[in-house]
Amino acid sequence: MRIGNIGKLSLVAGLLSSLTMVAGPALGQDSDLVVNSAVAPSTLDPAWACGLQEISFLQNFYVRLTQYGTAEGPEGTRVVDYSTVEPYLADSWEVSDDGLVYTFHLKEGYTFESGAPVDAEAVRYSLQRVLDMAGCGRFFLTDGHIDPVIIDAIEVVDPLTLTITLNKPNGNMLGDLATHAASIVDPSVVEANGGVVAGQPNEFMAANVTESGPFLLESYSANQSARMVANPEFVGEAPASDAISVNWITAAPTLLLQARTGQADITFGLAKQAVTTLADNPGTRTIAYTSPFVQQMMLPNTKAPWDNVLFREAVAHAVPYEDIVERVAYGYGTLYYGPIPPSLPGYNAELSQPIPFDLDRARELITESGVATPVDIEVMIQEGDATQQQLATILQSTWADLGINLNIRVAPAAEFQDLSQGHQVQSLMRLDGPGVFEVGYYWGYDAVCDNSNNLTEYCNPEVDELVDQLRASSDEAERQAIMDQVTEIWRSEYPKILFFEDQPVVVLSDAVTEFTFSPLPDYRYWAK
Repeated sequence: MRIGNIGKLSLVAGLLSSLTMVAGPALGQDSDLVVNSAVAPSTLDPAWACGLQEISFLQNFYVRLTQYGTAEGPEGTRVVDYSTVEPYLADSWEVSDDGLVYTFHLKEGYTFESGAPVDAEAVRYSLQRVLDMAGCGRFFLTDGHIDPVIIDAIEVVDPLTLTITLNKPNGNMLGDLATHAASIVDPSVVEANGGVVAGQPNEFMAANVTESGPFLLESYSANQSARMVANPEFVGEAPASDAISVNWITAAPTLLLQARTGQADITFGLAKQAVTTLADNPGTRTIAYTSPFVQQMMLPNTKAPWDNVLFREAVAHAVPYEDIVERVAYGYGTLYYGPIPPSLPGYNAELSQPIPFDLDRARELITESGVATPVDIEVMIQEGDATQQQLATILQSTWADLGINLNIRVAPAAEFQDLSQGHQVQSLMRLDGPGVFEVGYYWGYDAVCDNSNNLTEYCNPEVDELVDQLRASSDEAERQAIMDQVTEIWRSEYPKILFFEDQPVVVLSDAVTEFTFSPLPDYRYWAK
């Protein structure tokens, strides 16, 4: 599944203490590590979560069979290494010679907050639940192989042993089991609160967690704040912080001021312009990272006027890309145009040159397209996302000269998620990227036909065939040739607008002593 910045969720009992500043409150206790973010999660259910914000938050409460390793990062920090998979709940595993059967041996002593054991049956239940619910989690868990679903069977051998049987080999399986979708939930709690309904979300799990991991959720107020505390019964490696207070702050001035003053220890989601004002700020440091996440505008190819390839090509030429990188990304962005972001293996810079900004050419293409102007187009952006607001405003002004009236719809997190995943919008903007950093997986939802998670609604049977060939190949030269061929086809059809590959910037107060970056942040490794 993709990762995007995407409720009406119930209030979990508990209140947070507050620290008051002119800019507004940062919630938490004095000793807490305080984390501020611009965008709130829309669900806490690992089976249903699609976006960066919900995944980053909810994964801290659950153990999984495997986990990704870490490596050295810039300025004394660390980064998650997605090329390395390590044991987590699983102590060890074996894979059959044909690559179809995975046998996992579990560690002893892990328990849920309820006191029930985190055993093989709990793992089986949790993984099967994700498959049966058929939400975004299924896409992550199955590496995008959902037609048919690649997992044939999940079977308990004994309390500490289970097998997962596939219908075809999948080289990314161990990595898939490290994602949030493989989080181990408490079966008794889920069954007591709605159970599993095929194809339907669970309202209880949308606003609650059934902890098996390093943190307990002490309090949670949807779209506002949460407090997590270290799980005293967790037998794995203890988190670096005893307590973390999280605040979701949509007011950009408040987010900036609390970062500037050190009231927030870690800040995500500041507009790049705001970041530049902190370059010489005493008491804070700003650190840029690389990530295959791209600021983009989805143009659902089945909806007018985006069903006209000449019109799509026209708007692709009507984007002031270099100006956007300077004015919006403030240099923290990489220009390209193609189906593979520069930070993913397989990217070919020669074949992925940026589209030139050319309004005259855009006018010619609009005329050739036959789309009558003026034409009204609505683009949905998520509440609190300053970058999307800037991008939409720039396009609104630029496209007006072409007879395109761009109406900007600002949606809260839950509405944004529901409407986008339901394909109920004419167009939308989002920071989007793969949940598993592998091109075949990425294209599995972003570039193939008849996939509900393909928000661009791009469909080319030739590309589908090439993607299948790619995922079946382990030969590097063959894979690159396939990726290059898809890149050339995709570029000729202009399925969406790619503004830039984002370089995420995190603001750390000088109080922070441990920090590990990931596009899907894991709070276990953070401390002051």
